[in-house]
Amino acid sequence: MLRLLLFFVLISSISCGDKNTLIYEKIDILKLDKILNDKDIIILDVRTLEEINAGYIPNSTFIDYYDENFESKINLIDRSKKIYTLCKSGGRSVKAANILSQKGFHKVYNLDGGFMRWKANKMPYDKNLVNNDSSTFELISENTLDSLIENNINTLIYIYTKWCSPCKKMEPTIDKLVDNNNSLNVIKIDLDANIYAQERFGVKSLPALVLYENSSVVWHKNGIIAYDDLISFF
Repeated sequence: MLRLLLFFVLISSISCGDKNTLIYEKIDILKLDKILNDKDIIILDVRTLEEINAGYIPNSTFIDYYDENFESKINLIDRSKKIYTLCKSGGRSVKAANILSQKGFHKVYNLDGGFMRWKANKMPYDKNLVNNDSSTFELISENTLDSLIENNINTLIYIYTKWCSPCKKMEPTIDKLVDNNNSLNVIKIDLDANIYAQERFGVKSLPALVLYENSSVVWHKNGIIAYDDLISFF
């Protein structure tokens, strides 16, 4: 009986250990230089806005680790991508990698050494980030949105945030679409300012696109899409 009890205790402890195992890999941040333009990666910079404005790696996604909405925001990251976490020297990025792992992200890498090591080795970086302050909200009420959809034959809803790198990459495509399609009504929705849009449009990752025709949804996509593929729906 005692042996049987010990057996169950052992099995239970192994199961708990497996459940709490964190799956992420530590890599030297300098290795990032070779894959900076890889479309299948997301560099997640978890530093503060003040730190970022003093220097940041191009094409990064920015979510402050100390933001009270940190965990809800990282849920909007595309889970099919490889996520590389970054902070000043490595402390916050390790914690962020832990959280991502716990939330079911399976391709997580912590950039060891952080931005300090990147900068010290004279690797490329930019300064003075523009339009990343989510405190500058762009509000649009649901009633206003409903009215715009009802009064236009074709309406494309573009959902984004200022901290999302894939959104920044998608922005020129949306602007080109606006310039070349006078019959299409494009509505840009900042998700940080209009949180209702996440549930209403089933946003799983950013950016998100929803196409209406005669007030009915005819197409929906989470993630980036090329211009030629996008206009094929109109």
